[in-house]
Amino acid sequence: MQENKYSVTINNFRINFYKTLSKLKNYDTIEEIKKIKIFSDFYLPVEIIKNTNYEYTKKNVEYTKEQAKQLGEEKAKKVLEEQVQNKENILNTYINYNETEEFVETEVIYEVLEEIGTKEKIVF
Repeated sequence: MQENKYSVTINNFRINFYKTLSKLKNYDTIEEIKKIKIFSDFYLPVEIIKNTNYEYTKKNVEYTKEQAKQLGEEKAKKVLEEQVQNKENILNTYINYNETEEFVETEVIYEVLEEIGTKEKIVF
């Protein structure tokens, strides 16, 4: 569920077109600000502000240590693979775990072969 709230600012004076309290219990807010433009680079000191509140629910999820390790490893690999362009250039993968009573921290390191130099003919 989401709700939109609007306001206008003129210089430092703000006019809200909504009540201050939200109907949502837990929510994240995204604020969009639009300035009024007259010419290509001339703006009036008036802004229209749209606040969008998105409701979220909190869930407590418990995993075993092995499940937490596997889930952390999968998520870390997914993020790394989005950044590596040529998957065949991955030489080694190192995985480190840091375990406590409350959490498992996973560190995934890719050793990647990449060509960072350029071939140029040097002329004196």
